[in-house]
Amino acid sequence: ANVDPMYQNSLTWYMNVFDRSMDLAAQDSDIEERVQAIAETFKIQLYENVCRALFEKDKLLFSFMLCLNIMGQEERLDPAELRFLLTGGMVTADNP
Repeated sequence: ANVDPMYQNSLTWYMNVFDRSMDLAAQDSDIEERVQAIAETFKIQLYENVCRALFEKDKLLFSFMLCLNIMGQEERLDPAELRFLLTGGMVTADNP
């Protein structure tokens, strides 16, 4: 698929978002809590910064894809439910 050049972000941009997230995240002496705070802040910062640059027509798809990615990483995404959502409940070759 062709990617609109407007949507190609640099590593520097990505690192700046991460650095800002580290600055904004809640301070905590417990390392696990601090890492969790940075991760949550980064997700919010990434979403806000990317959505600011997206065409309106692409924002919903980006939000959906980001949500699926986060839920997948947290193992909160049931593959059967996702397949049902994406196919509309239609019978597929691997699900007779």
